[in-house]
Amino acid sequence: MTEPPVLPVIDVGTTIDHDGVSWPTAVIDAMDNPEVADLARVHDADGIGDISTEALCIPWAEGHLFLLGIRINKPVSCAFAVGFSLPAHREALVEAAEAGQLVIATTPPEDAATHQPLWLALDLDKQGLLAALP
Repeated sequence: MTEPPVLPVIDVGTTIDHDGVSWPTAVIDAMDNPEVADLARVHDADGIGDISTEALCIPWAEGHLFLLGIRINKPVSCAFAVGFSLPAHREALVEAAEAGQLVIATTPPEDAATHQPLWLALDLDKQGLLAALP
């Protein structure tokens, strides 16, 4: 069994879905992790499934490293963590906690206009996420 990868957040923003609903979004580069990169397609084809998250904040350099652990048990089994940099991504994390949801996008922002964006929607534990923030 391999260790779950930690994927750094390369950008944060908002995704607007087909119904016009805004979702807090973290963009990751999953090119080297096909099991994570394919989750958006699986999510689209088979539905949300069973997803859990856990947050951990670690003092690091001149801020903090905020890790959001994600475990998916069905329709496929996968685990990975997304690494946010604080204070730079704090506002995005607070917005995600307040919404109780976060979109993990695997399509780089510069490609989203010309390619079908791929993303995985997560329900979050609002209190757990806020409690982990410094």
